[in-house]
Amino acid sequence: MVSDSQSTRGVQGRRVKRYLRYVLRFVGAVVGFLFAIWVFIGIISFPYIDIPPRGGGSLPLEKRVSVEAFQRDVEPHILAARNEIYSGSQSLRPETEKSKISRLYDGWELSSQRVRGGTQSPDRVEEILGRYLEPLGYVSIVHDQESLVWRDEKNGGRVEILIRDQSLAFQYDTQDRPSDGSVPDPRVLIPNDSRDVAGYVSPSLPSIWDFDRDAPRFPETDGSELERKRQSIEVFEREVEPEILSFRDEIVGDSSYYVARRPSEMETRKRYPTPEYWLESQRVQCGPRDVGRVVEWGNAHLNPLGYELVYDYASPVPGVGHYLAWKDEKNGGLVTVILRQENTEFSYKSGARPSDGSVSDPTVLIPNDHRDLPDPLA
Repeated sequence: MVSDSQSTRGVQGRRVKRYLRYVLRFVGAVVGFLFAIWVFIGIISFPYIDIPPRGGGSLPLEKRVSVEAFQRDVEPHILAARNEIYSGSQSLRPETEKSKISRLYDGWELSSQRVRGGTQSPDRVEEILGRYLEPLGYVSIVHDQESLVWRDEKNGGRVEILIRDQSLAFQYDTQDRPSDGSVPDPRVLIPNDSRDVAGYVSPSLPSIWDFDRDAPRFPETDGSELERKRQSIEVFEREVEPEILSFRDEIVGDSSYYVARRPSEMETRKRYPTPEYWLESQRVQCGPRDVGRVVEWGNAHLNPLGYELVYDYASPVPGVGHYLAWKDEKNGGLVTVILRQENTEFSYKSGARPSDGSVSDPTVLIPNDHRDLPDPLA
């Protein structure tokens, strides 16, 4: 039998549960009502919310100055400002690849090359920028001891100067712009001889996969032989590298050239059971060369060393170029040449190799006065 006290507790428990259900239903109803009001307010106010267009400018994309009109009517004034700013500088050095146009959101963006020159007074630079840029609709949005930034509020785009290490870096972009159809391919820049400064060489080999997704897989540097059995890094420097450099010299010839700012260097991983070392060369750029002649020279210099031409691919993508690579399949190592319409680039890597102990510190390059070419922009 159930006692009176137990029966009373059961009745009270059921009452508490009913009370809690009523409370929860009431709270739910209030929350739902408030949510409905919030949604209603959002819906009726949506047409009046001023959402800024993507890409930086306040104007809708179709009303902005086109990327072609920018190149014809705006960019020459920006470049004139750059030329006046650096008029007293002894040298102007490129820090990035040449200017390019690429897809951005629903339009196109022109991104300039970044160049660096001698230091100038920020106030003088700001005065020059004002004379050239204000008539174009640009306004100054940053002015301090580290940077100067001017922006086209309506069309989007910036002109930016970074002040670092007693020098000025200058660059600009358009942000998202439409095409007016005046050129067949908006990605192709309208010619302007003063736009880019010659002499930039990437410190690392440009990956063809970044530009051409249909390109064959580029070969790895490592060889098929076990690491401890590969030709040593010291033998590579003494016996192999001189002939690779002769190949480079035949490509460059007596013509002008440019080099990457990073010299040849040795890297190492000592945590492996057999410490490994690999040399990466200075990258060199010269004028355009004939593909057939370069292949002929490469085979003549490199085949006796055990290198074979393993990669020969001309990309259909504009500006990517024709990639050639010779590899020592057994010991590892690549010699790479990129031939473009406007230039040729040369570099090599030894691949991971052991040390034979003939030098006290394999990370220190064995002296070779011919290894790195002098920097003509230094």
